[in-house]
Amino acid sequence: MNNNHSYFLGLYYRLTDFFSVNLAFLLGVFIRFSNEPTFSFIESGYASFLIFVNLVWIVSSSSQRIYSLQRFSGRFSYVLTTAAVVLLHLLIIVAFNGLIKTYYSRLFIFFTYVNFIALMLLFRFLANWVYRLYLNRKVIKSAIVIVGDEIYQGDVEGFLMENINEDFQEIFRLAGECSIIEKLESIKQNLPISELYVPLSKYNEDELEELSNYCDNNFIRMKLIFDSKRISARKMTAFKYNQTTVFGINLTPLDDGYNILLKRIFDFLFASFCMLFLFSWLFPIIAIAIKLSSKGPVFFTQMRTGIDNKEFKCYKFRSMKMNVDADRIQATANDPRITKIGAFLRRTSLDELPQFINVIRGEMSIVGPRPHMLKHTEEYSQIIGNFMNRHAIKPGITGLAQIKGYRGEIDDISLLQNRVRLDRFYVNNWTLLLDVKIVIQTALTIFKDHK
Repeated sequence: MNNNHSYFLGLYYRLTDFFSVNLAFLLGVFIRFSNEPTFSFIESGYASFLIFVNLVWIVSSSSQRIYSLQRFSGRFSYVLTTAAVVLLHLLIIVAFNGLIKTYYSRLFIFFTYVNFIALMLLFRFLANWVYRLYLNRKVIKSAIVIVGDEIYQGDVEGFLMENINEDFQEIFRLAGECSIIEKLESIKQNLPISELYVPLSKYNEDELEELSNYCDNNFIRMKLIFDSKRISARKMTAFKYNQTTVFGINLTPLDDGYNILLKRIFDFLFASFCMLFLFSWLFPIIAIAIKLSSKGPVFFTQMRTGIDNKEFKCYKFRSMKMNVDADRIQATANDPRITKIGAFLRRTSLDELPQFINVIRGEMSIVGPRPHMLKHTEEYSQIIGNFMNRHAIKPGITGLAQIKGYRGEIDDISLLQNRVRLDRFYVNNWTLLLDVKIVIQTALTIFKDHK
């Protein structure tokens, strides 16, 4: 999609979403309280709650830049990110409602979000329809020109084909060896050119300057292709140091400040919710059961490897009898050290519940690679290449490897390799939606038999 079109459509989405969230809120109030004649929108606190709802939407939508349409690789990626933002907004509102003294109706919140989703879809459809009508009447068809090797042309063209409207834009390919300006002049005789894609490796500084001047004089947006397949396949961030552009190669999507903030908000709210509504009543039951099963403390603490190879104290419910080998020897199937209540806690992963404390303290995340004992980190890093990449982010209570079945005892090198492979995939492909999927999958498999 042309950047101008992306900008204006993103602006329309911003306006329609803002209208949708406010209209949905008011409809939710009407549906819930229309039969209560004494209800006051101002005195009940719902007016101030509406301000909070708007502020949360502005922050959550801005954090993922869902109105910068040109930054998304395709429609599917955009839809998933927008859905994740709506879900994050809902989680924040629900958590806020559970923590404050002024309690807002849960039925009202349900009506509001059903309305919000329906109105968002409706108004975005209308925005697209109206904008398309405008383009049909006002916009002249233009050309997009891609210069360079076939492999890079195919990548760029594939992306553009998913995001442009062929009624308004036509794509032309040019070989890197031809006289580009002459070819551009030839194309211009039939269609105005809106964008020119040029590979950095094919031209020297003077040639690029000549092309840039030509584009400036002819109102063509020039875009440079960083055509190093091995490097450009990785996530990169551009920085401006005075007049020099520097590309930073990210270790993980969580190198992005927006993503760090988004994941931290999700972690903190989810952990707080679980501590308040799950841990608060389940803790005394588990604590009593542990005390009755064997002598020793309720909690078992152990130093584990965290983000950037930093050590932290990891909390668990004690599932073993007190023994001197706890920090040296990993638990195995039918381990005689494991108590009866401990076996149940380990089978259902309830022994990991105290790690919500680690999450609130910022030492762990809800989702991430599982933290290993320090001894195992040292051993495994010598066996598996690029093993330490899994420590580029915070470790998690659950993770992609765990829901795929790679959890618990490691007695085979292939198990370790597959666990690390999945951990590295998660580290390199993190999204908020992936976190939500893993949390849901974890909840669904708690009571399954894990082999």
